[in-house]
Amino acid sequence: MALTPPPAAGTLTCRGCGGTLEIRAPGRSVSVACGSCGALLDATDPDYRLIAQYTARKVTPRIPLGTRGRFGAETYEAIGYLVRKTVGESDTWFEYLLHNPTLGQRWLVEYHGHWVMTRTASGVPETSRRDATYQGVRYRHFEKANAEVVAVVGEFPWTPRVGERAMVDDFVAPPRMLSREATGHETTWSTGEYIDGATVWKAFGLAGAPPARIGVGAAQPSPYAAQGRAMFLLAVSFVAAAVLVHLLFAIFSQQRLVTDITGEYRPNVPEAATVVSEPFDLRGRTSNVMVEISTNVANSWAYFHLSLVNESTGVAKSFGREVGFYSGRDSDGAWSEGANWDRAYLPSVLSGGYVLVVEPEGPHPVAWRARLTRDVPRPLWVWLAIGAMLVPPVLFLWRRAAFEARRWSQSDHAPASRDDD
Repeated sequence: MALTPPPAAGTLTCRGCGGTLEIRAPGRSVSVACGSCGALLDATDPDYRLIAQYTARKVTPRIPLGTRGRFGAETYEAIGYLVRKTVGESDTWFEYLLHNPTLGQRWLVEYHGHWVMTRTASGVPETSRRDATYQGVRYRHFEKANAEVVAVVGEFPWTPRVGERAMVDDFVAPPRMLSREATGHETTWSTGEYIDGATVWKAFGLAGAPPARIGVGAAQPSPYAAQGRAMFLLAVSFVAAAVLVHLLFAIFSQQRLVTDITGEYRPNVPEAATVVSEPFDLRGRTSNVMVEISTNVANSWAYFHLSLVNESTGVAKSFGREVGFYSGRDSDGAWSEGANWDRAYLPSVLSGGYVLVVEPEGPHPVAWRARLTRDVPRPLWVWLAIGAMLVPPVLFLWRRAAFEARRWSQSDHAPASRDDD
């Protein structure tokens, strides 16, 4: 909504320095402060009575007073400027009073490059110690501050005084903010929404760039908030796809037992240790084979050197497996460790005729069995795929948590560090 023709703006002569001051909201402004000399004048008095004279503090609003800004369909004019700080601290923030003759007044607040556009709340929120609820939205308490006015320039619908203090409580539900300001005689609530500095600069047509943001603003929206649901659905879709692919492989895999041999190893008869299976065929597409070794070892170990030999080419795929199983009882009860069986997977084995050579060794006699199965789907691959697919969501959650940690580190409810213990 554009500005409607206001009552004619007026000018007056400052009672402090004789300079010319402009009244941009006649009929609404109660006081006007001179930025040159620090004089505070009564805008309702025909003679613009001097209310107070403060030591002049040179302040230059980044948004010059009298500048008009358009936010969507609404146009506002900057008519007042406050500089405030927390008592006992050096950080300051800046509040611009914006005026529209039809829509009324708004505040544009800037702190460390973060901007919030606020207006007076239409009702009193419900509050507890750590949160507030307004129009169905729950806000978390962010911080309490004893705010002090440091400098005043322009016109206002009340009489702000340098040194005036108020207790301010901020509650946030990014990008929204809810603020309670209490003085000795009045409590007011305002509600606001975070606005990007670039948007402010564009709205007012200001030259240059807005002040750089420092840290994360109390009401700054998380860049990850809107992506959470999409990231979750994407991760679920990928995991479901990985499981489906694994199931399809399981359905269409051969999983065919091609040889099953047994033997008995005796350390004192090493020449009889080696066992060669009957020839067998590996058929179908190139795929893996699974070799399973089971034994009767107990409180001992056995090592198996195995070779899968292609009868046509003489090429051997050799590998080893060690099994060991130990058990007993102590003061804590029964215990066991290891296993008396093991398995190995040989990938990408060509079809053809093969034999399996088994050469066991160990300190004690052992009976063993070797089974070779063709084309076996491996759960390992689906778990690796799922693990890889979960990396982006985990990184996303970590970044989102880190962003919120940076936000709340500036609040009254920041997690205590170990150094504070």
